[in-house]
Amino acid sequence: MNQRTGVRWSLAGVLLAASALLILWGCTFQPAHEPHACISAEPTIGYAPLTVTFDASCSSVNGMSPPPHGGYFYVWDFDDANLGDRAGTVVEHTFTEPGTYLVQVAMTTMGPGGEPVDGAVRTITVLPSE
Repeated sequence: MNQRTGVRWSLAGVLLAASALLILWGCTFQPAHEPHACISAEPTIGYAPLTVTFDASCSSVNGMSPPPHGGYFYVWDFDDANLGDRAGTVVEHTFTEPGTYLVQVAMTTMGPGGEPVDGAVRTITVLPSE
């Protein structure tokens, strides 16, 4: 192996590691021209009742992250029986029962009957209270 090949493989390893981290954070690489929704959540595991802050500002459109203000709308589904599915880029939700929840965000265009353009899912694990 020559020096140049070693550098190429090192760069490929760095790019692979960066891609893996983005996937773990709920984001994947998308072509720059397509809208792409993603979710970050903090915390993703804890004891009931568990309050989680969800953030979709890692979403992107035309390579801009976050997308231009006012162009897109985010609708959240928390996968539990509690009323309170919400809209907004950053939302907070409290899970009161233990379980595994698949929280979804739908990224839609603004305006009357906004059309869905992308969505993302994040898993939240709520443990029985101690």
